[in-house]
Amino acid sequence: MLRTSVILVASFGLLAGCASSSANAPQSNSPDAGKVDYDVGTPSGGNGGSSTPADGDGSEPAIKGRDSTTTRGASVGPKVVKRIAASKPPKAEEPETPAPAKPKPGRVVSPNGLLGEAFTIPATTEKLPDFAGLSPSKLFIANGLDASAAAPVAGLPKTVAAPVALRFTGTVNVVNAAEYKLCTSSDDGSQLYIEDTLIVDNDGVKTEAGEVCELVSLDAGEYKLELRSFHTAAPIVVGLSWAEGKDGTPSAIPLKSLYKPDGADARVKAGK
Repeated sequence: MLRTSVILVASFGLLAGCASSSANAPQSNSPDAGKVDYDVGTPSGGNGGSSTPADGDGSEPAIKGRDSTTTRGASVGPKVVKRIAASKPPKAEEPETPAPAKPKPGRVVSPNGLLGEAFTIPATTEKLPDFAGLSPSKLFIANGLDASAAAPVAGLPKTVAAPVALRFTGTVNVVNAAEYKLCTSSDDGSQLYIEDTLIVDNDGVKTEAGEVCELVSLDAGEYKLELRSFHTAAPIVVGLSWAEGKDGTPSAIPLKSLYKPDGADARVKAGK
C-alpha cells in the first residue's frame, strides 16, 4: 500500500513539471506563423477586408461568404463569335482616295467600294426578305457605308426610294490580326455576313436607327463581306463600322479597306 502511494505522488510531480515547462517555453518569432487568409468575399459597402463591429458593442460580426445571387458581374460587352478564316491574304494597304461618282473615259476605275443592289419590297415588310427569290431593280457602286438621316448612302441612285431592301457585297481588307468589334447601324433592319457567316444580326422594324455590335477574331487577310438591310420608309439609313478590341470606339470602315467583287463595274454598266 505504501509503495503504491509513493508511485502516485511521483507521477503527479512529473506532470506538474511538464506543465510548468510548457508555460515557460519561448513563443515563435514569426508573427504570421499559422496564419491562413481565406477569400470569403467582401460584404456590400465593405472596406476590402477590415472587420469592424456591427453595433459598436465590440462584438465581431459573423463572416459571410460571397452571395452569388447578389454579386453583379462586370459588363463585358459583345461576345467573341469565333475566329473567321480569310479567303485571301491581305492586300497591301494603300492611301485612301475618293472614288469618282462616274468614271471618266480613259481613267482607271478604283477597285474600292461595294456592289450595291436595290430590291423592291412591300411597305409592310417586318424583317429582311429572302434575297434568293428577288431580282434587283437597280445596281450601283457604294463608295462606303456611313449613311445617316442627313447623308444618304454614297453612290445610292436618287431613283432608289423606300420601301426598299439593299444588299452590299465585296470584300474587307484586314491588315492587322486582332479582335474586331463589327457594327451595323440601320433603320430598319440589317445583317452582316463575313465569309458567309452571320456576324451581326440587327434585323427588325425600328422607329429610329439602331446599332448592334459583335466581336470577332480576324487574322490579317481579305474577307468576303455581305451587308443586307431593308427600309420601309425614308430616310434610308445604313452604316458599317469597326474598332479594334471590345473597348474600341467604332468608326466607319474606310473606303480603302472595302473592295468591289470581280465584274462589279460591268454589272452596273449592264444593269444586271
